[in-house]
Amino acid sequence: MKKILHTFLYIIALLFPLTLAAQENDLGQILKQAEQNYQIGRFDQAIQELQQNINSFQGTEKQRAYRILSLCYLSQDKVAESEDYAKKLLTLNQTYSSMQDPIRFEEMINRLKSGRSSTITTASSQEENIEEAPVPVTLITEEMIHYSGARNLKELLIAYVPGMTDIESNEEMNFAMRGIYSSGQEKVLVMLNGHRLNSYSTNVARPDYAISLDKIKQIEVLRGPASSLYGGVALTAVVNIITKSGVDVDGLQVKGAVGNYGQASGSALFGKRIIDTDVLIWASIYNAKGEKVYLGAEDLKGMSNTPGNLIIGGFNKRPSFDAGVVLGWKDLRFIHNSASSKSVAPYTMSYFFSPYSYEDYMTFNDNAPGFGITAHHSEVQYSKQLGNFSLSASLSNDMENQLRYQIATDKLPPFFPGELIPTGSDQPVSVSEGVFQIHNWNEQDMSVHLQLGYKYAFGQHRGQLIAGVESHRFELKDSYYSEGANYNQIIVTYDTEAKNLFPGKEKASDVFVQLKHQWKQFILNAGIRYDHKTRFDDAKIEEWSPRLALIYVRPKWNAKLSYSKSFVDAPYFYRNNLLDTTFGGDLLSEYLHSLQFTLTGNQFVEGLMLELTTFYNNATNLVHRDGLFYYNSGDMKSAGLELIAQYRHKRLTAVANMTWQNLIESTDYKTSGNTIYNIPKLTAMWTKRQLCLQQDFRTGRKNT
Repeated sequence: MKKILHTFLYIIALLFPLTLAAQENDLGQILKQAEQNYQIGRFDQAIQELQQNINSFQGTEKQRAYRILSLCYLSQDKVAESEDYAKKLLTLNQTYSSMQDPIRFEEMINRLKSGRSSTITTASSQEENIEEAPVPVTLITEEMIHYSGARNLKELLIAYVPGMTDIESNEEMNFAMRGIYSSGQEKVLVMLNGHRLNSYSTNVARPDYAISLDKIKQIEVLRGPASSLYGGVALTAVVNIITKSGVDVDGLQVKGAVGNYGQASGSALFGKRIIDTDVLIWASIYNAKGEKVYLGAEDLKGMSNTPGNLIIGGFNKRPSFDAGVVLGWKDLRFIHNSASSKSVAPYTMSYFFSPYSYEDYMTFNDNAPGFGITAHHSEVQYSKQLGNFSLSASLSNDMENQLRYQIATDKLPPFFPGELIPTGSDQPVSVSEGVFQIHNWNEQDMSVHLQLGYKYAFGQHRGQLIAGVESHRFELKDSYYSEGANYNQIIVTYDTEAKNLFPGKEKASDVFVQLKHQWKQFILNAGIRYDHKTRFDDAKIEEWSPRLALIYVRPKWNAKLSYSKSFVDAPYFYRNNLLDTTFGGDLLSEYLHSLQFTLTGNQFVEGLMLELTTFYNNATNLVHRDGLFYYNSGDMKSAGLELIAQYRHKRLTAVANMTWQNLIESTDYKTSGNTIYNIPKLTAMWTKRQLCLQQDFRTGRKNT
């Protein structure tokens, strides 16, 4: 028996190398066939062959596979996918170079080696290098997100984007771009894969824990107006969040964390690509009790002097979450995202502006006091490249539920008589403690978008012409407003004819044209958009948004000069309510005219990139609030400088940015001298990362 066993093991030992050799021969044949298909233009076939076997390749064969995949995608003008595989190639071989590669591929490899990646699509609605973008762009990569330590989108943007500064708000997260801001984040357009996340009733986006950072591949930030492509809300900047693809994740990632002040978070990310199907699924959750800070009566300056605890950084009683899926199949892509966030307001409403007993108040629809949004975004996209022509179309549906659960005060002062008339009664009821108001509404927006593109080339001229149309139908479906007392008793509910944000419908449509033309090292980028909107009261809004940019591109430096005009229509919430504010029905759009000049230098000193931007802003018709009234009055002229420096040397990466802003003049805008309230004249941020090599004594490999 022992002899038979030894014979069997001996045969297996002889056959095993033969099996490995056969497998290696098969993989070599696949690589050879894929390269032949690439050479004769069968790019899709080469991609399919390699992606089916990508996990089987090892060592130099994997490098060859990544190279062929990158070349195939580049030949199809899918620059983002090409860069993905080029980065993976450089991960395996940081010194990769080849004289046999096409010049375009060699330039991309050199750009990636020097840290200048970075194809974006947001600036011109087409893939282009940052150097060719018509306006200053900040690209935040997955690596930068990982090493930033940021917990949410607001912290991430403030860390990396010059001109963005923190704005404190009692109810929500907010930031300013170049000194222009409102009580909510309604001046910057925030998108997910090109899909708007800003509310259609308030124009507000929530840059907090309703946006998971784990799913993000990169964030493209346009610094300056962008209404020529994106219409209203894109007044001062655009933040486009690009999700990873399934092939980027290639498996399941799970994270969890706990921290002080009751912080707890968890996330899961799954991605996979099988032939023509790419799937990405994500889910995250965040909860925080918040930090309690005691304020005594001597610290209070409002109408109430009742001492108590402030809750700072609270997100609880309904945890924040972000869940979604991106499903791609050939030329189709489906996106769905559901997200929710409910922040705790540290203070009561501005009339009293004091601490309150958060735990004592009733819950409404499972929400405790604070400002909460639950949103659902769905979109189907189709894109097709037919020679020099391109077509993209999308259909989207957005639904949001917003809740403003605000506390007036725990204790009414003796000189402040309070009376409410209970629903169904005509007899007033005196109230003295636990006074609150609840405002809850639902909105929906449906839109369709169509875009056509044409690439051309003749002699030393080449370029692309893009035209698109879009149509929106918005409806504020229902609205609920109540006032209560005694911490848990709703006294009166107002109908839609009295004190409320009133339901209504609005329609909007637009058409835009975008031209990018290159002659030698010169690029002309010009665009214009026309927006037409019918408000709920049949008032018509018509806006023209032009942009013109001249760009000069050299291997080691480039310069760009641009002019842009943008607008944002006054939010529906301002124009159609009789709550604590009124007289907003006649509000006009807000405007920003911006002139920018950017100079960028690369590799004058090895590993160093510098970017200097100077800007002049003229903002007009800014919505201003005086007590209970909204009106167009605020104007502001300002200028500034933005400096970005990035240095890479071996395993060291350092990034710094600095912004100087100066107020020239203003009307009815909160300023003092040459300074805008809440906006420092000079800000600076920097980060440094150093990779350490560790020797794995079991395998002999060096790991970073």
